[in-house]
Amino acid sequence: MKPSQWGIFPTNDPEQTLRLRRFFVGSAIYLMTVAFALLCWALGFLDDRITITYASTILASNVILYCVLRSGLNKRFKDPSLTTFQIMVSAAQGMYVMYFAGPARGAFLLLGVALFSFGMFRLDTRGFLKLAAGMLLVYALMVAALVYFQSETSNLRLDLLLGVAFAMTLAQFSLLAGMVSDLRHKVSDKNRTLAKQNAELEVALQRINDMAIRDELTGVYNRRYLMERITEETVRSQRSGATFCLCMVDIDFFKKINDGYGHLGGDEVLRRVARAASGALREGDFFGRYGGEEFAILLTNTTLDGAMVTAERVRTQIHNLRFPEINENLQVSISLGVAEHLRQDPANVTLQQADEALYCAKHNGRNQSVAAPARA
Repeated sequence: MKPSQWGIFPTNDPEQTLRLRRFFVGSAIYLMTVAFALLCWALGFLDDRITITYASTILASNVILYCVLRSGLNKRFKDPSLTTFQIMVSAAQGMYVMYFAGPARGAFLLLGVALFSFGMFRLDTRGFLKLAAGMLLVYALMVAALVYFQSETSNLRLDLLLGVAFAMTLAQFSLLAGMVSDLRHKVSDKNRTLAKQNAELEVALQRINDMAIRDELTGVYNRRYLMERITEETVRSQRSGATFCLCMVDIDFFKKINDGYGHLGGDEVLRRVARAASGALREGDFFGRYGGEEFAILLTNTTLDGAMVTAERVRTQIHNLRFPEINENLQVSISLGVAEHLRQDPANVTLQQADEALYCAKHNGRNQSVAAPARA
């Protein structure tokens, strides 16, 4: 990892970020135990060496765990959060300081319960019970060491009583925490289900929206949506004086195509022509099916000269199309009528001008673009 990419949390791995946030919550709990150990030292229950050793091992283990999590090495393990490992390491450190805590030994067991609760992030009831068994084993080893090495000062009956209370607390906590964990998993499953349903709903809404504005056969905009855009552009022209042009497009001799190749062949020609014409336009232009084999183009921010260039580009694109799936010799052409919108005119006047120019193109031999006469 490059130094420039290093940060407290990864920027492109949400799961690792969540694990690190949990780690910092656990680290806060460990720091509380260190603070308690310092209090015991101040009250004379722990000497300098034990306190320094305990605090330094807590610090070192947390630094190492952070490096493992931040580097991604934790992903190689079955539990990438290393929950059980973290708790057992801290439990061993806690039993170490308890061994030397004397009369304050029982107080550290309360902190052990807080440490145990950290498992709620990942463990189920069975996992909690296994963890409880591991912590009780560590406690039993600590008590055995007390009996063997400090028999004169140790109180076995009290230590056993504390151990039983500790075991009962862990068992009860395991059951309660397991229930919380089960609820968390159920909520997580519900969230995943809701997320999937929301994604499906968004797809359905998008499909409905497309059906409302798209022509079912060709996939280009339908007449209603195209007229809405033309109306908006007319209003914008009235307010700001923006120039736009309209083109009416008609497929030449389309009835012969339908008669010769059937309606399926005619539908394929419509689809291919619509797709090719759309691809020849700018991003801000609108192309839609006006009706039958007739289409319309809204060219925004375009003068008549620019619109004629675009019309010729579209015409050439269609003229170069080939339809081997229908007939290798089939060639299609289009006629176009182009009109520039005048600021004072309503949209239907410009549409009529473009339609009259289209009629001229068809009357003059088809396969050509004709501009409507300039108007003052």
